[in-house]
Amino acid sequence: MQLTRTGTAVDPLCPHVQTCGGCAFQDRDYGDQIAAKSAALSQIWHEAALPPSVAAPVSPIIVVPSPNPYHYRTRMDYVATKGRFGLRMRGRFNYVVELETCHLIPPAAFAAAHALWLASQKLALPDYNVRTHEGFLRYLVVRRSPQDTLLLAAVTASGTYEPEMEQLATLALEQPGVLGFHWLLNDTKTDLSFGTPLQRWGTNNLPMQVGDNILHVGPNSFFQNNVHLLLPLLNAIAEHVGNAASVIDLYGGVGTIALHLAPQVEAVVCIESFAESAALARYNSALNHATNVKVMAEEVLSFLRRQLTARKSDLASRPYDVVIADPPRVGLGPEVCTELLRLAPRRIVYISCNPLTQIADLRQLGVAYQLTDLVGYDMFPHTPHIETLAVLDKMMR
Repeated sequence: MQLTRTGTAVDPLCPHVQTCGGCAFQDRDYGDQIAAKSAALSQIWHEAALPPSVAAPVSPIIVVPSPNPYHYRTRMDYVATKGRFGLRMRGRFNYVVELETCHLIPPAAFAAAHALWLASQKLALPDYNVRTHEGFLRYLVVRRSPQDTLLLAAVTASGTYEPEMEQLATLALEQPGVLGFHWLLNDTKTDLSFGTPLQRWGTNNLPMQVGDNILHVGPNSFFQNNVHLLLPLLNAIAEHVGNAASVIDLYGGVGTIALHLAPQVEAVVCIESFAESAALARYNSALNHATNVKVMAEEVLSFLRRQLTARKSDLASRPYDVVIADPPRVGLGPEVCTELLRLAPRRIVYISCNPLTQIADLRQLGVAYQLTDLVGYDMFPHTPHIETLAVLDKMMR
């Protein structure tokens, strides 16, 4: 989503705000950022020319601001390349803006990652060149809990640097708040800050207290990226779900939404295709004594098709009550939307990080559903990105 650079300029905290890919609008007053996102989101929805059933119920679309526009991220992936440590420059993927401070995570979290970078240089660990695909150290990753404990990871190409990595791990565990350090392998030419676990020191996972639940996340598992807005978003989802009987949580991750809903509903089925996240969702369910949460490691599309087959063989089966969907940026897609129309829950609560794919999905779902609520959440302050929560109710025929 594109925002216009209008509003009152302020002195940014970071000197690299005009170039660093981590922030695009830090030099804009935060109130002006929210107003611009509301206007842009409303314009996108208006220009989509959607059928009346899924037209935005209010205009302009409300955007909920982050209580704190700084130090909000639960994950940061810092690039190590060409003797630099930082984030990619906007518009120049192969160039990295070198950072000595970053206000998207707490100072102690950035300091821990930066200390590892400096140590890697002293240990002569060669950083990775994304052009030539030579070198070893690709990324230093910070995972941070709302309680400011940390899980650090080094993503590398292949190489025989076990003694140096052992020293790096020792330093990592000496940093304030660090519970664990992971060595992850990405030996492909694809530029990803995720990898196959090779070795770990300290704890395997990072526990996060979210509301009444403790949720463990791993170095590769997805988790919402704004510690300040996570609970307000979860509470909004819970309000729309109410005291539902049967709930399906699609793209359920480590069980964040399912576990938040568990105390108020009869049963939740959490569907997650990524094996590491599904295993953590099961672990988190047991840890929080959520006996009414069932986790299934399965692709969403295959699960939905299988449920429809099961229901056809059981004519007395009642319709599903509520479906929660929090897909990746590509959205649900036509096939999943088709299966949801056949499944016909009374309500769909759709969380999206990409308004364009969400609109495409709603255009298809609008043949049977009415959009009754639509709210934006500024999960990524200082960037063009926005999260939207849409509520769809089945129309009476």
